[in-house]
Amino acid sequence: MIGLDFDNTLVDYAEAFRAEAARLDLGRVSTKTEIRDCLRLRAGGEIVWQKLQARVYGPGIAQAQMMQGARAFIDECIRRKIPLAIISHKTRYAAQDPGGVDLRQAAREWLGRQNIGIAHENVFFEETREAKLNRIGRLDCRYFVDDLSEVLLDQQFPPTTQRLWLTAAMETPQPPIDAAGDWFQIARYIFVS
Repeated sequence: MIGLDFDNTLVDYAEAFRAEAARLDLGRVSTKTEIRDCLRLRAGGEIVWQKLQARVYGPGIAQAQMMQGARAFIDECIRRKIPLAIISHKTRYAAQDPGGVDLRQAAREWLGRQNIGIAHENVFFEETREAKLNRIGRLDCRYFVDDLSEVLLDQQFPPTTQRLWLTAAMETPQPPIDAAGDWFQIARYIFVS
């Protein structure tokens, strides 16, 4: 079993964030980090930033794309009959939109539109990071791919699971993490090793 994180691992929110930046008339900023930093400079900016994230991860997910190379990786796993699971720490509602858009349902609808071939029963949205790590262990994932190194370095992370950090940064990963700059590198790591 190979476990995959969802947000910013399978899903590329760049277009959704650019659309929100344009809607807020933020000028030339367009990346998630630039938008966040710009908003945090304003009075009440942290709350505005959190509300923007609620829109992006909720209704804005319709504008999100699959990460480049992820579909080819998933297709190859299916071809090789390697079971896959999506395991994500995703609350049902955003803190700044309680009772609003069901983030889990929005994510499931996005997955349905992508038609990627991962069975519904192999998609897990967990309330906490601890629950996510427990799920990775219960499923006995051989590999787990995540964009957050802090998840992979968590002391609760299952020790028998190989940790693959999807990061565009050219940082040297801390053991026991292996880093990959994109899904093509992840594919080479898993299918060649």
